[in-house]
Amino acid sequence: MSIQRFEILNKVVQLQNITKAATELNLSQSGISYAIKNLEEELDVQLLIRNRSGVTLTSEGERIYQHSLSVTKAYENLIQEAAAIKGIERGTIHIGTFASVTTNWIPKIITVFKERFPGITIKIYEDDYQSLENAVIAGELDCCFSTISNNKQLAYIPLKKDKLYCIVSNDCPLSKQKVMKISQIGDYPLIKPKADWDNEISDFFSSHKINPAIAYEVSDDQSIIALVQANLGINIRPGLVLTNRTPNITVLDLEDDAYRMIGLATCNHVSHATQRFISVVTELFQEM
Repeated sequence: MSIQRFEILNKVVQLQNITKAATELNLSQSGISYAIKNLEEELDVQLLIRNRSGVTLTSEGERIYQHSLSVTKAYENLIQEAAAIKGIERGTIHIGTFASVTTNWIPKIITVFKERFPGITIKIYEDDYQSLENAVIAGELDCCFSTISNNKQLAYIPLKKDKLYCIVSNDCPLSKQKVMKISQIGDYPLIKPKADWDNEISDFFSSHKINPAIAYEVSDDQSIIALVQANLGINIRPGLVLTNRTPNITVLDLEDDAYRMIGLATCNHVSHATQRFISVVTELFQEM
């Protein structure tokens, strides 16, 4: 039973599309289909349902997929450990991140990491907090940047306390203030991130018993800022999103300071290459 068949299955499931999986793995579509067919025949189980929109797992396939992830991860760990015994650093690590971390931290982290460990490949996946953490738990990612929560299935390494601010258009009367009062927030239309993109904002509203007047819900940081620039609403944003000066935006301190704590989330066992990544990240943040 070839390990490549499991790698192909994992990629097809993650992308939900045979064509995309073939492109990413540099294989032909027929080669992908042939490998899946052989794996199904060898296991005597139908793994995938094919339709016009792509592919989905059967109920039996969902169970096999979890084992497939474990098999490929164990194989990658074995290769990394064997290389480490010979004094060679090699392997592939799958890192989850979200937009503001990708923009502000990832370039430096990867640059430093590649200088030290050129034999280790980093693959980056960007999504919301919840999806990233679920992917780590499922074994699809080795670790991810996220906000620290009470998820018992993950171990968190704290990295940075990121202060929250209120952003308003320069055309908004609030722009004349320096501090946003808690009592004022509910009086203005709010541009809200979609669910699971900014849990700390929802926590802030809950803790201060704020019932916001939601005008629009979007998931992209730049879309939020564009709507605020047009004076279509206000928004609560973490400082990491606001590192670059933005035209027609006024940044206000909140009356009560609030923060999100960003960290690295992992499961209990991490590979040799992932340990190297974690060590580089923690070292860089100790220097900041």
